[in-house]
Amino acid sequence: MAKANEVATQDANAIVVPDFLKGMMNDTRGSEDVGADDIIVPRLELVQSLSKCRKKSDPAYIAGAEEGMLYNSVTRELYGESVNVVPVTFKKEFLLWRDQDLGGGFGGAYPTEREAHEAKEAQDKPEEWEILDTAQHFCLLVQEGQDPQEIVISMAKSKGKCSRKWNSMVRLNGGPRFSRVYSVHGVGDQNAAGQDYHTLDVKNVGFVTQEQFNHAEKVYELIQAGKMTADRSVEGEEKSVGGSNSNAESDEY
Repeated sequence: MAKANEVATQDANAIVVPDFLKGMMNDTRGSEDVGADDIIVPRLELVQSLSKCRKKSDPAYIAGAEEGMLYNSVTRELYGESVNVVPVTFKKEFLLWRDQDLGGGFGGAYPTEREAHEAKEAQDKPEEWEILDTAQHFCLLVQEGQDPQEIVISMAKSKGKCSRKWNSMVRLNGGPRFSRVYSVHGVGDQNAAGQDYHTLDVKNVGFVTQEQFNHAEKVYELIQAGKMTADRSVEGEEKSVGGSNSNAESDEY
């Protein structure tokens, strides 16, 4: 029976383990030489109206993806419109990015804006590159009946408001950042030009379980030691709705 303070979501897309593999899911044979620094943390992405995951002709297509849904950038798993997460640590980064129409590309993540500007000026065509002030929320995704999973929620542009709200909530709640569970969900919004898009919002849920706290503490130590980094895959890149200067954007990078 679940503990009273255990909060999690049911994954409707959970894979059923074949009988002959039951009891073997902790068997790590074949991955003996894979260390924590060989692993990327998937991103929690938000489906927008123009997201590639909605286009059947695109390799990034995910069956059933609808606006406002959340999904895993690595496994491509859809989570529905909300998930429960335990925030582990927060990092501010300045990402160098080029629009897909100009050839696309990730130019690196930098701890300061000055370093990002230096990297931008070192590009062949600096004017094609944009610096995104990005809040990286490293978290544990908690789902009923499954072990907690590391995931990062990148918040830039319109999502910056949600990031600041979340950090304020964590501060007001007190204690270690990973002592609480929060619900992250997509919400509809509209920019000044009347274009609809989705962004993120967060709500308090409750305290973590002892198991969740212990897991989060270990992940925190790995991230602080530089042993884990966020997924930087290019497939999610797409330009903003209505142009690169629009507030109605996908924020996928």
